[in-house]
Amino acid sequence: MSPAEQEIGARVDTLAETLEGDEFVAAVRRLAEGLDADEVAVLQEVLLERAAEEEDLQRAIRRRFAEKGWTRRTLARLEGLWRDDRADLVVDAIQAGPDGADTLAEELAALRRDPGRAALVLDELSRHGDNRVRAWVPGAAADALGDGCSRLVLSMTRDRDPGVRDAAVSALVGLGPDVARPVLPSLRRRLHSSSLAERMSAMRALADAGDVSALGVLDERAASAELPEEREAAQLAATALRERSV
Repeated sequence: MSPAEQEIGARVDTLAETLEGDEFVAAVRRLAEGLDADEVAVLQEVLLERAAEEEDLQRAIRRRFAEKGWTRRTLARLEGLWRDDRADLVVDAIQAGPDGADTLAEELAALRRDPGRAALVLDELSRHGDNRVRAWVPGAAADALGDGCSRLVLSMTRDRDPGVRDAAVSALVGLGPDVARPVLPSLRRRLHSSSLAERMSAMRALADAGDVSALGVLDERAASAELPEEREAAQLAATALRERSV
């Protein structure tokens, strides 16, 4: 830890021990106003670290702040003071289409280097109004956070947009059967969806996840589905499952 980090961290801890809620936010704002740009960046990192260490920080100040969740709410307010512009850069790159490909790759590399910040940025992007942005998040989260993305990506399997749901399922399956296990019941239910696209997507995902419990339904669809493309998809999925289980 650098001297600047030590000093600023100590000042933040001192404020946390004596102030609460909006008073704490205002005090940190005043602290930031007296820092140069590099020191403000250090302050941001300190606050992100305190957020990640919430339980330890709560224990340290429990004698003063008994209200559960105080630290989380206060740090959420502070996050709003220094909103990371990386989320905006990602959005702009995605919406630019092919012209934004290089920028998007650079931003993903930056997120990969800083998992703590990546978790915040990806969580923000997972709620974006553009479904193209949300659909990008699961794969990026798996890339930047590995298994640590499972909770965020699992929540996105319930997104209102089917493309986002498919991207989330694909990311979970790609991380391995243990990570994908919570989503398997939902995928099996989707085999009975009224949407052909959703049924076929579920078939592929169940095959990739190695869910042999879906073989009965897949064999039935391979034999009797009304549409030839569904029969073919079911047959391919069933064959893949049998090959994986050998």
